Amino acid sequence: MALFQLFLISILSSCVAQDEDIMTPVVNIFSELKELKASINGLTADLNTAKNEIAEQKSLIHELQRQIKESPKVAFTASMSSKQSTHRGPFSDETKLIFDKILTNIGNAYDPVTGVFKAPVKGVYYFRYSGSAFSSHDMGLSIFKGTARFVSSYEYNSGERNDLMSNGAVMELDVGEEVHMRLWIRSWIFVDRRYNYSTFTGYLLYPLDSTPV
Repeated sequence: MALFQLFLISILSSCVAQDEDIMTPVVNIFSELKELKASINGLTADLNTAKNEIAEQKSLIHELQRQIKESPKVAFTASMSSKQSTHRGPFSDETKLIFDKILTNIGNAYDPVTGVFKAPVKGVYYFRYSGSAFSSHDMGLSIFKGTARFVSSYEYNSGERNDLMSNGAVMELDVGEEVHMRLWIRSWIFVDRRYNYSTFTGYLLYPLDSTPV
């Protein structure tokens, strides 16, 4: 009887040890699965954030593309035409220069008949001019915004064969505001028949919101 009891105790002890060995790996797997699930949830959240950022960037790109496409296109360069090389001036009064030889006129905001640029939209514009003259006379040029002188250049008789000068300015213009060039009193500007030394240029940098605040 004692031997039988010892035999049963030995068998039960063996079974308990085997149960512990079987359950231990199961508990470890559940723990690892829980950690893996947490990692996956974190990666999913990061992926969703990245998707949202990409969607916002795409939306911004599409909006910029739309603005560029719909933005007015305004740019011109004009010179003065002549069948032979000659000059304008000198005059006894300051005189508006008419650059009637169109080289570029995108948007048709510059009028080659009157020599006047009229802003088609409210915005920030850039204007530039170049002037060439023989050295036997002074040369004075100005850009006018409406009736107000904006920027100028003056070249005194240098004694050299040719005098060259240029200047430019950034202007904020409302719709319909005008810009033109004038030649100073008792000065002149060279007009060549093919090289376009003397020019008047302007273009829209960017439009401004005209909606009242």
